[in-house]
Amino acid sequence: MSAPRTPPGIAFAWWAVLLALVTAYGAIAAEVTRGLVGGFGLRAVDFVVVGASTAIAMLAILPMGACLDLPQALAEHWVPQRRWAKGRCPACGHDCRRAACTECGAPFVRPESYAMDLATLRRAVRVLVPAWAIGLAIGLWGVAADEAAFRREVDARRAADPELIDHARQRAWPASFSELRWNAGRGFRGPPPFESPKVAG
Repeated sequence: MSAPRTPPGIAFAWWAVLLALVTAYGAIAAEVTRGLVGGFGLRAVDFVVVGASTAIAMLAILPMGACLDLPQALAEHWVPQRRWAKGRCPACGHDCRRAACTECGAPFVRPESYAMDLATLRRAVRVLVPAWAIGLAIGLWGVAADEAAFRREVDARRAADPELIDHARQRAWPASFSELRWNAGRGFRGPPPFESPKVAG
């Protein structure tokens, strides 16, 4: 007796696609968080704050559990229900209006409707945990590369103009809402975008 099953190749391909998409989301979340938190260079506390904030941002994907289960929902629920409604075996699609399919032996009963369950949560964890780790690494690498490029810009400007006092530019996308700054007195900084300007007393 057989039951509808999701082809392993399709399930793995869908998992890989979701992993790539969620990893990209995690990388963007890490860079945006770094822009919001501010700072220059990566200290241990920055790593913890950005890592935790990225993990929280990725929890927003959990309600999309049905997307994680799309291959299972189609292969094990939706397609079998359509077959059953047409008088065909839910498992193999063979014409069947008896107690059991004469082709594969599956019972001719209405398949269960799709519902998220513990297996959905396990699939979500298998996507979210590696996507968070890889996305965080990619995001922080992007931040470090942008800050290194800013250091080179400052060095080049100081070589051309020894009297240079300060220099600033926006961070690279997706954190372009915040700035990188250098000042002769304060050095390299990455202030958060909501930092209040200092008012002279």
